[in-house]
Amino acid sequence: MAHFRFPARSLSAVFLAFSLSLHAQAPATVVTHATIFTMAAGQQTPIHGYISISAEGRILAVASGDPPASLKASRIVDAHGDWMIPGLISAHSHLWQAAYRGLAANRTLPGWIDDLYGVRAKKASAEDFYWFAQYGALDHLQHGVTTAYTFTYGDRGSAAERNAFEEAQFRGVADSGIRFVHSFSPDHMGHGVTQQQGRDRLKAFLDWTRTQNADPRFLSVMIGGMTAFNDSAEQPIAEGAWMREFHLANQTHYIESADDQGEQRSTFRWMLDAHFVQHDLIFGHFIHADDFILDEVAKAHGGMVWNPLSNGRLASGTPDIPKYRKLGIRVGMGVDGEASADLADPFENMRTGLYAIRAKYESALAMSPYDVLWLHTMGSADVLNVQDKLGSLEPGKYADFLLISPERLGAVLEDPYSNLVLVAGERDIDSVWVGGTKEVEHGDLLHHDIHTAAAECSRRVLAENGTTPTPQ
Repeated sequence: MAHFRFPARSLSAVFLAFSLSLHAQAPATVVTHATIFTMAAGQQTPIHGYISISAEGRILAVASGDPPASLKASRIVDAHGDWMIPGLISAHSHLWQAAYRGLAANRTLPGWIDDLYGVRAKKASAEDFYWFAQYGALDHLQHGVTTAYTFTYGDRGSAAERNAFEEAQFRGVADSGIRFVHSFSPDHMGHGVTQQQGRDRLKAFLDWTRTQNADPRFLSVMIGGMTAFNDSAEQPIAEGAWMREFHLANQTHYIESADDQGEQRSTFRWMLDAHFVQHDLIFGHFIHADDFILDEVAKAHGGMVWNPLSNGRLASGTPDIPKYRKLGIRVGMGVDGEASADLADPFENMRTGLYAIRAKYESALAMSPYDVLWLHTMGSADVLNVQDKLGSLEPGKYADFLLISPERLGAVLEDPYSNLVLVAGERDIDSVWVGGTKEVEHGDLLHHDIHTAAAECSRRVLAENGTTPTPQ
């Protein structure tokens, strides 16, 4: 992903021209009578008003009160007082793992990996992974996750066979309606694959993505780093070279489990020597980092993604998020995979994280409901380098949002963010919108059949394990 820097004067001119072009457009959709939690900087007080959306799915305006009579739109949607929040962003997901829920329930991460990767997933075909990834994406959407960073799997066979797995998962997610970052699973260095061979396979996949229909729901390709799972100092050298050549960011799982934290920390020197630690490097989980590692990541203005549900389920631990943020490390949140978090529910994820931090600090002031909602929206957009497109409801950004019924949320006695984060759940979501298109209404997907995807996943997983599906 390239990052361009404009001179201050030309940047101001670009934004002015863009703003004027927005005001000149007639909206395709206007949503009225909403309580809007924009998550924009300096705008913590909700707006009681309306939002207008262009035909391209971008926000044109967010304003209080009723829209002016002169504002004409193809469609007017009355929110009837619903609470509107930005679509929640999972900055760390393994969508394909939705096929393997409830796996290794009494194991920590190493045993869970042995079961999922060493026994189950290696039996599945590329076509199977198409369905697995699509089912996970639809499940995320149903729970209010409108954008996901999706790690892929397919670590076997020739370069062409491995890319067939990448392409199948890409297509499965692209066919779901979710907005996504595709995380390419690179080759392991030091295991019979050269840096040039790994580079060539990555380039072949990037070239393939350019042949697909242009869709703003596909945000970018990033690298799903393998340094934590490799015993070679060549891995960060190779991945760093690919990042620089192709202008890609990288998210690598790192220091997740308590079981091997010492071994994992020892690889950090490889990262520093390879000049791998930088702004575009994101650490997934990042629980057991020591002060030296934290200081180096903070100096590079690097990022991390916090996954409370799976961290608790696998007994991995709780990262010191307030400390990370104080140091200047960028923090986002992810619901991880449905084989480790089991539910792709961002509301449960926020509550689990909030409670874990308060328990860690033995203080209710360690983190607020607003803080955790910010992390699952703007924080996640920041670590994925899409904060100019997503994370808040502001003109120019994509119109990705949830409409939430306040009926069960109770009277607001102190702070509406408390009612929203501490009480709301999937059953309170009236609708989920991506780019101004309604994708979910009262839990039902409007343009896709999740029941078929779920049935395909179950049938394929049972067949791989030699089990006959139960007749429905």
